[in-house]
Amino acid sequence: MSKAFAREELISANELKEISKDQLFEEKLHAFQKLGLVHNNELRAVILDIKAYERLLDRLEELENMHEDLRLADEMAERLQIASTEWIEKSPNQTRLQFLSQLAETKRTP
Repeated sequence: MSKAFAREELISANELKEISKDQLFEEKLHAFQKLGLVHNNELRAVILDIKAYERLLDRLEELENMHEDLRLADEMAERLQIASTEWIEKSPNQTRLQFLSQLAETKRTP
């Protein structure tokens, strides 16, 4: 979907009041998948076909997941650079929460 709007994809606020619902949904929105609403010669809002909207949401979720994967991969690569002699080990009789609390407390005190 292009960011730009063709002239026929733009509707003025006044035209929106006068156009029938069938023209709006069955003709214009069906044909273009998106409509730009113009008020005072300025593009102010967009009406999207529900399928186009769902595609945008799906793509956004996909990109958010990719971003999270890249962030985790960077963090993992950084952790792999730490020498095993610098690793902090959790004792077997300690819960994970106890270990993390102790680690946080150790980092707070100089």
